[in-house]
Amino acid sequence: MRSGDTGLLREKAVRGYFNQTFKNKNTEITMRLFDFLKKKKNQPDNTTIDHALQVDIERFEKELFATVPRYISKPGAEVNIKARHQETNEVIPFAVGFPEQFESWRTIASLADRRGIIYSLLDNQFGSQLELWQAIERFNDDRYGERALQIATEYKKETDEQNPNYWNALARTNFILTKYEEAEQNCLKAISIERDNLRTKRIYADILHCTNRHEKAHEIYNEILKTKLPKDKAMSLSIQELLGFDGDIVNSPIYAISWLKADKNMNDETWEWANEEFYYSPHFRSQYAFHLIETNEHIKGFAKLLNLSKEMPWFKDGVVNSYHLIDQLNLTMVRCDFKLL
Repeated sequence: MRSGDTGLLREKAVRGYFNQTFKNKNTEITMRLFDFLKKKKNQPDNTTIDHALQVDIERFEKELFATVPRYISKPGAEVNIKARHQETNEVIPFAVGFPEQFESWRTIASLADRRGIIYSLLDNQFGSQLELWQAIERFNDDRYGERALQIATEYKKETDEQNPNYWNALARTNFILTKYEEAEQNCLKAISIERDNLRTKRIYADILHCTNRHEKAHEIYNEILKTKLPKDKAMSLSIQELLGFDGDIVNSPIYAISWLKADKNMNDETWEWANEEFYYSPHFRSQYAFHLIETNEHIKGFAKLLNLSKEMPWFKDGVVNSYHLIDQLNLTMVRCDFKLL
């Protein structure tokens, strides 16, 4: 399931949304959640259904809070938002305020797709407060590269043209869409405004690496490491801290590919974590699929390539290699229904 796109970013205030929700709270899920929470205050309930619901309510809240910094493209941002009942002003779980999104979220295994649901939820509440570069990155991360490119053009103002983050966000859009020349020009524009912008350096290094200028790319990656690595933890950082969005060091799908491939003993859990972290990147997703094929997980790797080619048909490597793999595995006449892996 993918989050929908209804305009740039819909504008509503938080309390206004909850007002609408609770005026129409005769829906089964809203009442079930709210009744459950009131019951919980009065007496313990040990039924399996209520326990599972409670766990999911807490997971939803935790995942929503973890998603907000990514939504606004600010790693480490302090998140202090609350949902309140319109009539009583009582703080309520977000699952109660957003019952439809919560129910959809509960049914989805993919972190990227769950994150997309939360992005859509946040659009309703805070979308109008995003700067244009943040809106572009929101769509980049949610796998709507073409939509990101559209809004970057349609909503650009003179002030955006003087913002390096507008240009590096657009560079990432064009990079995702494999428009490498345009992406590089975007980066050069950003560099002309602010030479040492970290966001620009990351995407510029990725572009250079994918256009066979590896030496220059590695030079920039090393500059980033020298600037960002904490001196007291340089030798003890986890891969998640080094490569992840929250670590804010080298959050690059291209660097991640090189790092993971360099260690032949890298475990499956780390590869899967990175796949979720960089799911917006066709470059990473295709390389993960090839890794699976190389480790004899042919069908799983093929399913990932097939899904990638359907979701991002502009990424020619994924499309071409899907067809080549069909031939190699003699699957031309086999009809299969692959779920998103």
